[in-house]
Amino acid sequence: MAAAAVGGVGALEITSRMPHTTTVDPLSNTTQVPSLCQMCTTACGIIGHIANGRLVKITGNRLDPNSQGAVCGKGVAGPSVLYDPFRLLYPLKRVGERGSGRWRRISWDEAYDEIAGRLREIRERGRPEEFAFQQGRNRSTDIISRFLNAYGTPSQFNHRALCSSNRRAAIATTIGESDWDLGDFEHSNYVLNFGCNWAEAHQGHIPVAIRMMRARQNGAKLVTFETRLSNTAALSDEWFCVKPGTDGLIALAMANVICRENLWDRPWLEAWSNYPPDKIAEYVAQYTPAYAERESGVPATTIERIAREFAAAAPRCTTICNRGSQSHRNGYYNDRAITMLNALVGNMGKRGGWCWHPQSAWDKKAIPEPNPIPPKPTTRSIIAEAKDWPLANAFGSQMKVAEVIYLWIKERRQKVSALMTYNADTAWSWPEAHLVREVLRDETLIPFHVCIDVMYSETAHLADIILPWTTYLERWDIDARPPQGLVDYVGLRQPVVAPRGQSKDVRDIFPELARRVGGGMEKYFPWRTTEEYLEEYFRPVPGGFAAMRTRGIWIDPAKKPRYEPHTKPLTADQLAGATEDPHTGIIYKGADSKTGQPAAIGIRVGGVARRGFLTPSRKVEIHSDFIVNKGKAAGREVNPLPVYDPIVSHQRDFPDGQLIMTSYKINVHNAHRTMQSKWLQEISHTNPALLNRATAGKLGIRDGDWIELTSFRPRDAAVPMGDGSKLGTLRTRCASPKAFTRW
Repeated sequence: MAAAAVGGVGALEITSRMPHTTTVDPLSNTTQVPSLCQMCTTACGIIGHIANGRLVKITGNRLDPNSQGAVCGKGVAGPSVLYDPFRLLYPLKRVGERGSGRWRRISWDEAYDEIAGRLREIRERGRPEEFAFQQGRNRSTDIISRFLNAYGTPSQFNHRALCSSNRRAAIATTIGESDWDLGDFEHSNYVLNFGCNWAEAHQGHIPVAIRMMRARQNGAKLVTFETRLSNTAALSDEWFCVKPGTDGLIALAMANVICRENLWDRPWLEAWSNYPPDKIAEYVAQYTPAYAERESGVPATTIERIAREFAAAAPRCTTICNRGSQSHRNGYYNDRAITMLNALVGNMGKRGGWCWHPQSAWDKKAIPEPNPIPPKPTTRSIIAEAKDWPLANAFGSQMKVAEVIYLWIKERRQKVSALMTYNADTAWSWPEAHLVREVLRDETLIPFHVCIDVMYSETAHLADIILPWTTYLERWDIDARPPQGLVDYVGLRQPVVAPRGQSKDVRDIFPELARRVGGGMEKYFPWRTTEEYLEEYFRPVPGGFAAMRTRGIWIDPAKKPRYEPHTKPLTADQLAGATEDPHTGIIYKGADSKTGQPAAIGIRVGGVARRGFLTPSRKVEIHSDFIVNKGKAAGREVNPLPVYDPIVSHQRDFPDGQLIMTSYKINVHNAHRTMQSKWLQEISHTNPALLNRATAGKLGIRDGDWIELTSFRPRDAAVPMGDGSKLGTLRTRCASPKAFTRW
């Protein structure tokens, strides 16, 4: 399909057919190269097996503490992307109208000169924010951030708002120090799952699945609330089909039962909650199981029973949630309510309980980025600051509300003179994709567009210059993911084979662009090669870069699993020169580098000066003044407590033929990054609509029938373009799984 989409001058030059080779036995002697997968976000450790310079198979790296030698179907299919005959292998420049599909092959020097010239002109005008950078799954964060910061643009966007912003913001609000929860599933006795399909598509897919199945083998109970009968639901002891967006209400109703029946851990709450237990009980009294039954479809008696079971299993119980609970208009509140359940039963940080780790990557204090480090941009960016969304950038880990930027560019809220898209097929996979295509096509809105990607895509089709990017099997990265074993690690992604054609790693592209843009940018890239840079980066690791190339993974053997970090006593050195607030017990020392206010370093609990949580109160914040104040600053009302905020467009009677549609992922596909894999397409190449049999019967639809599906924007004034208007129509086949039940 990629070749068919590309017409005109030089079209054949973007393809390179799979080279002829003799048959290689994958089980014969091969050279083994450790690296890291990137067929999804989990970044499992892998081993590439090379024969005669060709990758013949991929297996797991047993040294990876997260995946422990396992690899999924997507990971095994890596060679099908590496050797895809329709890969981009040479730089291209359009020669027709934008979107016409007419291209000319150019040299890298020509591409560099034109891009650098455009960027230099913008920067020398003193408007670096007019260069916008839109990234998808970025695992080369160090080099890309270095380039963008050296350039001085704050207009940097990722896909997080479409992925996990609500969940991350809910956790950051509650405990402050992390935007990732890491249930200690392997040691848990009871797991409540709110809409997480960990058996197929969780952010920690294989690492979570390994530990969850060990827990099941050890007798742990798993209860799943999810709209679809997923593989995760099938592996659960109990599955409840819930109405979309009601997970938070179920959690609040369970909190009602736990408080009402004194099933909570009151001493823990009194020590570590910033909101008194009795006030919590008074607040959740409104969320009765009967109310939750009416809204969610889960029987009130079931909610009561499960709440009692969950509390009885404490502290070796935990929750897990993901897009099923948080990818809704009310997802932030849903996940705050779910997080609160853990605080109520006192399992936070406990073995077998709800845990977390401050490192969503490697320990960057122990293994810092080499100097010189460019300063953060000081210019303002309307589209990056996202003032309409008060919690978008409220926490240390920025949420980047990037799915609205194309609307804002169309509305000319901010001028964009150049856009660079990187590993992000926004014109195909983004909400309001037709709007994205409209904006990308309009040269008055975006005069210059550079696309960096492995494959020709809908977004590349609307670019001015396309730069061929290496696959993850041909490039370098420093990488790691949140440690499921609560001990951080660092990994090396390295080329298992040489880059095909003239494709290049961004670690080659951005330093060269910086040198050509000039103006001082070049001083932040003093290394001649990526290997030289990595030599410096891995100097703190025993054995350095050479050891990383051999093993692929390093873990500090002195580190232990990070249970209950909030209870760690402050040392005498930390307390030297500190002051303590006699009313709150909060301990201060020095000043906050951002606000200039006294910096909190801990809190006195039980007569001991402890580290505490990294919230303003140094406690678990069931009630958050911080987010209220952030909302006020943006002219928005944010509730300080977890609430059930019904989805407006769901609160009506639907006429015949109108239904609530939800989406999901399966185990062999991951957004746009696997669509070009022939191997994975052979496993699953259809996208059917799953429909309840009773509903299908009313509509006269049978299994396999073709249907026309029309979607509408929500009727919600608080949502951009929330006018209920028609959005789009598609044709697909329909399936009606027998196991589906009505809400």
